[in-house]
Amino acid sequence: MGRTAERVKEEHSLKKQISKWTAATALLVFGHTPVAVLLVLGLTTGTAVANDGYPRMDDVDILHYRIQLEIGETGRAIQGETTILAEMLAGGRDVLPLDLGPLTVDRVTVGGKSAPFAHSDHRLSVTFEESYAEGDTVTVIVSYGGEPVDGLFIQPNKFGDRSVFADNWPNRARHWFPGVDHPYDKATVEFIVTAPAAFDVVANGRMLESTAVSPERKRTHWKTDAPIPTYCMVVGAARFSIVRPGSWRGIPVSYYLFPGDRDAGTTDFDRSTDMLAFYTELIGPYPYAKLALVQSSTRFGGMENASAIFFSEHSITGTRRNEAVVAHEIAHQWFGDSVTESDWHHLWLSEGFATYFGALFFEEADGDERFHEMMARSRSRVIDTNRRAPAPIYNPGITNLFDLLNAYNYSKGGLVLHMLRGLMGDEAFFEGIRDFYARFRDQTVLTRDFQSVMETRLGEDLGWFFDQWIYRAGHPVVEVTWSWDEQRDEVSVHLRQTQTQESFRLPVTLAFVAGDRQERRQVELRERSHEFRFKLDAAPREVLVDPDAWLLMEARVRQVDG
Repeated sequence: MGRTAERVKEEHSLKKQISKWTAATALLVFGHTPVAVLLVLGLTTGTAVANDGYPRMDDVDILHYRIQLEIGETGRAIQGETTILAEMLAGGRDVLPLDLGPLTVDRVTVGGKSAPFAHSDHRLSVTFEESYAEGDTVTVIVSYGGEPVDGLFIQPNKFGDRSVFADNWPNRARHWFPGVDHPYDKATVEFIVTAPAAFDVVANGRMLESTAVSPERKRTHWKTDAPIPTYCMVVGAARFSIVRPGSWRGIPVSYYLFPGDRDAGTTDFDRSTDMLAFYTELIGPYPYAKLALVQSSTRFGGMENASAIFFSEHSITGTRRNEAVVAHEIAHQWFGDSVTESDWHHLWLSEGFATYFGALFFEEADGDERFHEMMARSRSRVIDTNRRAPAPIYNPGITNLFDLLNAYNYSKGGLVLHMLRGLMGDEAFFEGIRDFYARFRDQTVLTRDFQSVMETRLGEDLGWFFDQWIYRAGHPVVEVTWSWDEQRDEVSVHLRQTQTQESFRLPVTLAFVAGDRQERRQVELRERSHEFRFKLDAAPREVLVDPDAWLLMEARVRQVDG
């Protein structure tokens, strides 16, 4: 059975207390010291509290949403009623601000009584006429209606059939239900959707019931017991052909496909159960009640909505060309949906993880060659992007959230994980990943949380690693020259970092190729330039730098006269 409401309340309260303690501790230690001063002191912005601009409420925790929707046979209008269960983490609050787009609010109640409210500029401010103390729970019900301008799309699908699909990322859930439209405050959710009887309705969690309310209308009730971010709270309603290929350890897998694409979608999604099994074994238990892969008429090629992944209707081709997207979105169920960034500027914890773990499936299933091809493409994207617009992964200067969907959060984030794996070794790295998931399942995190877990597993400080790869722009560009001293049977290798950014600390493998033999040496660059000398059994005909391609770097190697 799922967690009780009391258990959800207890976990959310603990999460809020930890968050408040962390922020208070940072303020106590550093006060209002400017970030520039913290950098001089050797600290990074990774130790700062979340600062993506969203106004957080430290004294309120949204525990649960109950979203009831009426969808008609025609038109784009909806009628909705959203019940919000909130816990007061401190007393004294008299207004609850919620995000809600330009829909018409008919009525708001608090604790069963009509309550005053103001609605403008995508904010619904609900006034509390009673006083609430720490630990109290409050039930707010908002009744509303109208045509959503975004977030919930009621339109013909590619076959011309009426369909309804939510598409929330990053902050567009507000256009069809009121709430805290930011991932810092996760909650459980249930949907009760009344729609045409011919429609199948899919949403997060498990289906509790589907009931005819008239010959023309059907009510479907879905609920998830795991807290998820609002951007992952979705419904889809259309005429589907539902395929149920099996399950993994009691987790049912299903495909919701438009009837005209049933065969193509079954082919495209064929390895999804294998992916579910792989990630469960590698990371930890799957966090949700089901895994549904849904063909949808929405904007993204794939959207990782918790337990109900939506894929662009045009990506279903029967060619399996979107398998990498399928793996990416399934990996998101662990990282992004269950372990969620609490600040948008730490998006790499979602997208970088899904990029890398998406590739890891193919390393296991298809072999090293495909995996290394995927890593090479990521490297090329990052290098090309860096030439045009150098920037760090953590970039608080970005204010348009869609600009975060860039090569740094995706490809470079994935490469950071790959480099960390190379640094730590497979055993420690994957043990650390499992620790991270177990520690923060169903919670929110910042980069410092991941760093702390991996440092504990490795037993070494990793501040230098995260500083140069997350909080700084660029990557190493290394000029390598080598020569052979025949008198001494010695090779000399000179490595010089030529990038405009400051030098990187770089553990590097050098491989010396002689005939069909290869000798390897490990070195570490800490300065702009360094020379290394090694005794070898024979003169090398070639010197390889980072032969196993662990590093995000550009290296140019040439032989010179000794």
